Amino acid sequence: MDVSEQLRVFRRYDAVVAESIVVIGDDIFWCDITRGQLRRSPIDGAVDGSDDVVVHVNAPLCSFHPAESGFVVSGGDRVTIVDEQGRSVRILATIEHAGPHMRLNEGKVDPVGRWVTGSMDTQDARPIGAFYSVTADGRSRTIMPGIGTANGLEWSPDGSRIYFTDTSTGTIYTGSYDADGDISDVDVFHAGCPHDGLVMDNKGEFWGALFGEGRVVHLNADGREIGSITLPVPNLTSVAFAATTLYIGSAREKLTRDELGHHPLSGSIFAVDLDVTAAPPRIFPG
Repeated sequence: MDVSEQLRVFRRYDAVVAESIVVIGDDIFWCDITRGQLRRSPIDGAVDGSDDVVVHVNAPLCSFHPAESGFVVSGGDRVTIVDEQGRSVRILATIEHAGPHMRLNEGKVDPVGRWVTGSMDTQDARPIGAFYSVTADGRSRTIMPGIGTANGLEWSPDGSRIYFTDTSTGTIYTGSYDADGDISDVDVFHAGCPHDGLVMDNKGEFWGALFGEGRVVHLNADGREIGSITLPVPNLTSVAFAATTLYIGSAREKLTRDELGHHPLSGSIFAVDLDVTAAPPRIFPG
């Protein structure tokens, strides 16, 4: 059976951009970037979101991960620690963007506990963004310049390789990743699709959300597409596993009224059961 037929709506919602799905215990955490909402959705909660807990963080709330004292958050131009009520605890780093229409975007904790986050040009995706590394003591540095729209991040199980996405070029790249977080020997892992979120499963294969194609692609360890899941919305954003269920975020951003009429579930979170799982999210030590 085509797994697309098993797809279900996990949360029917009208998120402008539902992003940064993170599984913590029995809850699915995710954010609406534009509204600055961080939402905690119980796995067995109501589809209409009436059981969700919502906290407000200064918008844009671009990405987040669990931290020892709450969450590490990428905002417009800074990385902060916020508590469980969304209140700022401290600013870790301020990023000096190269242009006026830029903000931070994707972020994940790397294998040694650094927050890796990227930036994007929101108007024309010029390659003036970058990926940055931020430590718990506030040290930040650029680890990969020349990015148009920084997105999906992953690492090999031993931490020696990084996978990072530039949606503006439709490409997932891979490179060597050393103990200091330096990237070298970069090569194309998969190209030709509007890649957004990315997750590696326990088989060393990848699941990637496509923004504009309404598909999640399944890539093998060499980057070859070996399957896909079709969704009833075009703009897919974030992917994450809880046990063997894949959760998929979507967005209403950039859709016309006509397009929203044809795709009314845009902005919702979807779920599909598979036969693989993934490692839990890493905790930021701050």
